[in-house]
Amino acid sequence: MSRTRYMVVSPDGLPIAPKHFYLTRERAVEALAEWCQRFVAQGYYAGVSERIPLAELPGRCTIVEREDR
Repeated sequence: MSRTRYMVVSPDGLPIAPKHFYLTRERAVEALAEWCQRFVAQGYYAGVSERIPLAELPGRCTIVEREDR
């Protein structure tokens, strides 16, 4: 029996929570929103090559599906 899990990847290509997968896509979306809130005080996300406005940050991240067998 296979199970799908989800990982959220930042604009820099790194997981927002290393070695952590979410059991539902909805939980991954919630985790992404929580992670984005960490940058409110500075007003932007400082990526490797650019500053990303907070309004753009969720759309610049990726939720990756992984199927375990």
